[in-house]
Amino acid sequence: MLTLFNLLIGVLGIINVFEGNYQNTLYFIIIAGIFDFFDGFIAKLLNNTSLYGKELDSLADMVSFGVLPGLFLYKWTYLMPDNFYWLSYSATTIPVFAALRLAKFNLNSAQTDSFIGLPTPAAALLSVTIVDIPFLVSWIYFIPFFSLTVSLLLIAPIKMISLKFKSMVLRGNELRYITVLLMLTGLTLFKLNFLPYSIPIYIILSFLSNIPAVHRILG
Repeated sequence: MLTLFNLLIGVLGIINVFEGNYQNTLYFIIIAGIFDFFDGFIAKLLNNTSLYGKELDSLADMVSFGVLPGLFLYKWTYLMPDNFYWLSYSATTIPVFAALRLAKFNLNSAQTDSFIGLPTPAAALLSVTIVDIPFLVSWIYFIPFFSLTVSLLLIAPIKMISLKFKSMVLRGNELRYITVLLMLTGLTLFKLNFLPYSIPIYIILSFLSNIPAVHRILG
């Protein structure tokens, strides 16, 4: 039921993009992300996981975190003044690579303590908030560059921090606690204005965690 709510929210978000309510896209992705988190959490809590649920979850994520952000970027770029309209089509790479990432995730059983590649909810959140950084989006070729970068990060063989705590003890969860602390501090101080910078910070911390010396220190 929670997975289907994730899917429903994604569809409603797409409808809002078609209707021109672009500001609502962020809220739909956040709500879909909440459902996406709790469906897996509750399934494990009730010991009720299944291959059926796993496949359904990926299909819902494809809509909410693949098609929705890709369509948002397409429409947003298409309507920009003094822009080459054909550049907007570059945003379609995000749904394509999101599908590849989700299929790869389902076949990889090693992603329990960390993700391999950028998670689709993080990519979606980044896609709908990056447009709020004026000095970036003022560059006419930013969206093609951004779309390609995010697409490659989705399937990159790089470990990304997972915020799924198996226990609340500090040892072994240092990176998770640092990430959560930075996010909460940023949101407290800057409210929603912090969101465009939250995922880049997460990506930087994830890259740092792949450095052997840093990994040994922080766990």
